[in-house]
Amino acid sequence: MGHKGDGGNKSNSSVKNETDNTGNKCKFYDKLHYGECWFKNKVKCHKCNKIGHIAKYCHTNKAVQQVNFANQVEETGNLFFANHSGEVKKMSDEWYIDSGCSNHMTSMEDLLVDIVREVKAKVQVGNGVLVEVAGKGTLVIETMKGKRYIKEVMLVPSLAENLLSVGQMTEHSYFLVFGDHKVDIFDDSSLSNMVVSVKQKGNRCFPLTFNTIKEVSLKTNVQECSKIWHKRFGHLNFRSLKLLQSQAMVLGLPEIQNGEVLCHGCILGKGHREPFPKESKWRAKEPLELIHLDLCGPMQIASLGGNKYFITFIDDFSRMCWVYFLRNKSETFHVFKKFKVMVEFQSRYHVKRLRTDRGGEYISADFLQFCENLGIERQLTVAHSPQQNGVAERKNRTIIEMAKCMIHDKELPYTLWCEAVNTSVYLLNRSPTRALENTTPFEKFNGRKPGVKHLKVFGSVCYSLIPGKLRQKLEATSAIGVFIGYGTCEKGYRILNPATQKVLLSRDVVFDEHGKWDWEQHKVKEICIPLPVDELSDMRTTE
Repeated sequence: MGHKGDGGNKSNSSVKNETDNTGNKCKFYDKLHYGECWFKNKVKCHKCNKIGHIAKYCHTNKAVQQVNFANQVEETGNLFFANHSGEVKKMSDEWYIDSGCSNHMTSMEDLLVDIVREVKAKVQVGNGVLVEVAGKGTLVIETMKGKRYIKEVMLVPSLAENLLSVGQMTEHSYFLVFGDHKVDIFDDSSLSNMVVSVKQKGNRCFPLTFNTIKEVSLKTNVQECSKIWHKRFGHLNFRSLKLLQSQAMVLGLPEIQNGEVLCHGCILGKGHREPFPKESKWRAKEPLELIHLDLCGPMQIASLGGNKYFITFIDDFSRMCWVYFLRNKSETFHVFKKFKVMVEFQSRYHVKRLRTDRGGEYISADFLQFCENLGIERQLTVAHSPQQNGVAERKNRTIIEMAKCMIHDKELPYTLWCEAVNTSVYLLNRSPTRALENTTPFEKFNGRKPGVKHLKVFGSVCYSLIPGKLRQKLEATSAIGVFIGYGTCEKGYRILNPATQKVLLSRDVVFDEHGKWDWEQHKVKEICIPLPVDELSDMRTTE
């Protein structure tokens, strides 16, 4: 053991101390040193079991001392941390909520389903020992709101306790609030829907006991869940849907199985797709630097509001899209002015360039003069060359295909084409695009990830709550309707009353996403196939 005050050259150090006369003679050693000597006669260190010092001054194995919390090591990518001992002991049903644990972990293999063995990773437990990860799986639990699936739980055979990672829970759109000797867990950003409240115990831990469910496999559940989300996203292809989930491009999207399935709506709504043309070499460097416009119509039948056209505005920088509906082409200039005021106010950028074809609605004298006065550059395509405005042309084609899929899948009347187009744009802004890498147009334009937990299958039968002031005591508490889109504030669902053809906005809605409305018999066409309780949710969004 070294003596406090000694350097590498003990004789020089002693001479210096004696010369300076600033040291004190140690009662244990015949030497001078500064401060108090840490040597304690007949004292045993409980860390290294040696005589002469206490654990505070022990230099043994400092590199692997137990810490109160730790984070995943980014350099290796396969080293994880558990803030508990690696000693194997009898496991209990308790799970500890741990801010120092990088991943959910357990040693009880019988608690997990759909275990994946091909996991190359190690876990560093509290005493510094590295242990192998035997796999990862899913924990199925029963709550007051139905089944919940805790995914990516690591199987670590030598672990002593079941651990729930705070970081991993927040990644999966849970919100934890610590305070008043407890932690409240919510599944929405508004903190209005509490999943569970866990009290702190005397050892300053937060133990949580689950009612686990032994399921043979979740593959069927994942397949059905993937089909539902395929329809909720307007029949988006499974490759793009899987990309949204695997790259965490949105909040609230569960595990998706990457595999095309036979879909009635897709067969009827999607035709042959030609390869995408190569993207233009020039791209906007900021929002609204270049806006693509394209008018589509007339439709074969007017919408509920009497519209026959729609016009899309696409931001070249983010690929964010906005849609407006028109009764006549002549409304194009008026609609553009509305769009310009709205988008510039929201983004605080200014429209600099417009790219359109040479349709008469774009080159009217008033339109051209308006742009000239504001310094907006006009880019007009060459005659008979629609590919020069390819961004807008392809976007409108994609919008129409998605709208057709949703209409045919639920056998909706064509008068709802306007609602289907509006919903398609809403969904495409939250979907991958080849023009952006691992991000959505919504995030690129707004700077935050979109939430998708509130998405439902377009055209589904639903039941909206009737406010107490509008009904008698013995009357039904809910009214049947058809889901036709999302409110502009994203806090409500647009519900069509089939009897009155009126549209209302409601937050308190229960959905039968498998059901269809019989528009001739005025009743539900298919028997309701209920989803798990946690899927029958009211409007909750993390945006």
